[in-house]
Amino acid sequence: MNQFIRLLIGATFSGLLGLPTAFAQDDCSESTISEQIDRCSDVAKNAADSQLNTSYHQLMARLEAQYRAEPDTGAAYTAKVKEAQRVWIKLRDANCPLEAFEIKPGTSAYVATVNNCIARMSRERTAFLDNIAPDIVNGSAVGRGADVSCPSQNFAQFLPAFSANAESQKRLTALAVKILVLKRTSDPGQFEPQITAETGSSLAFPLMAAMEGKTEGVEIETVDDTHMNVVDKRAGNSNIKIFNFAKKSCWSLVGIEDWSISEKELVAPGRPGMSRAENLCYQRAEGLGGLGFLERYRLTGELIEASLENYVCAAESGDPQASLSAARLSLSQMAPQLETSKLEALFKAASTTPNGALGYATYFCNGNSTDYSGPCLHPEQAEREVIRAVSMGSTDAMNYLGSSFENGQLGTKDMSRALACYQLSADKGSPGGSDGVKRLVSQGSDIKASHCL
Repeated sequence: MNQFIRLLIGATFSGLLGLPTAFAQDDCSESTISEQIDRCSDVAKNAADSQLNTSYHQLMARLEAQYRAEPDTGAAYTAKVKEAQRVWIKLRDANCPLEAFEIKPGTSAYVATVNNCIARMSRERTAFLDNIAPDIVNGSAVGRGADVSCPSQNFAQFLPAFSANAESQKRLTALAVKILVLKRTSDPGQFEPQITAETGSSLAFPLMAAMEGKTEGVEIETVDDTHMNVVDKRAGNSNIKIFNFAKKSCWSLVGIEDWSISEKELVAPGRPGMSRAENLCYQRAEGLGGLGFLERYRLTGELIEASLENYVCAAESGDPQASLSAARLSLSQMAPQLETSKLEALFKAASTTPNGALGYATYFCNGNSTDYSGPCLHPEQAEREVIRAVSMGSTDAMNYLGSSFENGQLGTKDMSRALACYQLSADKGSPGGSDGVKRLVSQGSDIKASHCL
């Protein structure tokens, strides 16, 4: 029965069960498995490329701000930077395959060598761009001497002073700030991060709520000696913001990552039976979950948890698809498990659809458990729901019922009925049904199909 339960849970997001868990940097430092080496090198390449993109946008914003009084000079400077960056990217992309020339293309070693080269060169380029047209904080060029107004070189002491009020935040924010927001793509329901840069004058201060000492819902992460991140989860997993700080003569805010989906990025409510708020929850669940299951971003766990929270919100309407998505995600082992009574209510609400009825059947067999071994807990109720799903035309349910009769998983072992269910599924074009028919026919010519239901 495992194949059907995996199908049930995996259907929430494409390839869900095939995705490995998210990689931490420490995992990558000692990785020896080829698949992990590929993934770690890809993570390193993407992270370095993202930081390079950020530094480039920040440089563009610095030039715009610093040469506002000399627009012709600023335009010429900007054009030179753009051309240099285009040439450098071509150089990087031509250089890195040379490092892997003696390695067979397509192998893990080849991919990792190219990716690690791109990451290394991108980090070097980032440092170079950061030193062009140095930023200005509080009137003195950062990195050109001590800033007497710096609250503290110790970040733990600096952060409360920075966050205290709008004026302190404005004074200690870099001239050009990286801004990451989630934007809708051309694919319905899909979102992706987009990075731009803004000058401090266009930002609405205060940018963050005040923090004093250890603040619940706030995590401070050390990137390296001169970079710190403040992950602010005080508004919940659907509204996480990450504040990026860098230190030259003093710490300053250089980036803001907004991992929420703003209402203006959502479309008009389109699911009948849902309130406007529930419709928005459903769209956020789809969007945040889609980002989380890509496992490209450091907030993988939080994005998936936010998806579950929003599906549960949307399921308050009784919508069967939202209910089924919430139940599946709860059992995916990639999100927190809901309490049993809540999970059962979700499957029951979803059971008006073929997939929902099949899901309800697996719930009767396994309960609120992700361990799919052992006998079915409530075979009669499970069979009743599978039969309902079959009556609604579900080929998955037909194959499920065929497997149950073939192996006696629901208490009745009947090869003739198993063949009938597989044949019914095969007649509707299901490869699983065709495979079942071939398997049973090959086992014995005396097996004759009787009736599935």
